Amino acid sequence: MIREILLVIHIFLACIWVGGILFVGWGVYPAAAKMKLHVQRKFLLSLMKHVHHLFTLAGFGVILSGILLGTVFGPIHSIDMLWHTAYGKTWLAALITGSITLFWGVCIGYREMKLIFTDIFLWREAANGNKKPLYRELIRLAALESVEAVGFTVLIILMVAL
Repeated sequence: MIREILLVIHIFLACIWVGGILFVGWGVYPAAAKMKLHVQRKFLLSLMKHVHHLFTLAGFGVILSGILLGTVFGPIHSIDMLWHTAYGKTWLAALITGSITLFWGVCIGYREMKLIFTDIFLWREAANGNKKPLYRELIRLAALESVEAVGFTVLIILMVAL
């Protein structure tokens, strides 16, 4: 019974983490791009400051519950099981992928987003008609953030494999 409750929590937190980030990237950001530049910058910066902690906690919760599901409430009871069973190898790959994905989002993606959205020069230049530097940075940010989408895709594939 506890394992089933933990699994529901794991899936719920994964929906918040993955779904939230994908919704912001593919839903909110394109809609915000239609706003005036000064409104867009303030809105997106405020949004990300607000949801960053929620997404970080959800991602951490997914990883922690995944560890518990695989070890305390699962079949992995020794290091040997990680190296010598298909489940152990897949579980370890998911743990590493999830950890790297969370680290990337927290330490690289969010930091770069804040740098771009707080760089007044980029936004002032764009408002004055020189949008190329801002767009170049936003494309670079989208490329950086795509690492998270790849990580999520790998995680989903690994979870289906389990």
